[in-house]
Amino acid sequence: MKAARNHLWIGAIAIGLTFLAIGVFFVVMGFEAKATIREALAEENVTTSADAIKFGVPAGILVEDARTAEAQAEVIKLHSIERWGLYSKMERDDPNRATYVTGLTLRNALNMSVLGFGVADLAMGVGAVVIVMGVSTMTLGALALHWVTEGEEKRAAEKHGPATANPAMGY
Repeated sequence: MKAARNHLWIGAIAIGLTFLAIGVFFVVMGFEAKATIREALAEENVTTSADAIKFGVPAGILVEDARTAEAQAEVIKLHSIERWGLYSKMERDDPNRATYVTGLTLRNALNMSVLGFGVADLAMGVGAVVIVMGVSTMTLGALALHWVTEGEEKRAAEKHGPATANPAMGY
């Protein structure tokens, strides 16, 4: 039992390494998710329109990140509402309903990419926090446990004196 207690710091290092591995996994997966979303947006070859300037994005650039995707989604929304009004206010037999739905679908796809970038950023942030937890556990936890068990050994040696030979055991 004493040996196990004296080596608790090894457990702290193992837990810290586990946190570190999980944190690195989250960060890597976040970067991979962002790259996947960026590639999917680039494949669609959507560029920002002239009205994107109203939303803080230059016109004519490729939509490849959350900022440009959100701006272009807002432009599509602006154009749809200006031209036809709200979808719920359109007449059921209006032939423009299909065009409105197409614009709505594109807006939703762009907004989903914005959401995907946000989730990827969240995963990377959580990963960074877990990495800090792992490093903290390894350094502070292991040092504290090693210091405490070492102190217990010293106090026990002072209290009981040095270990004496046991003649019954043959030494």
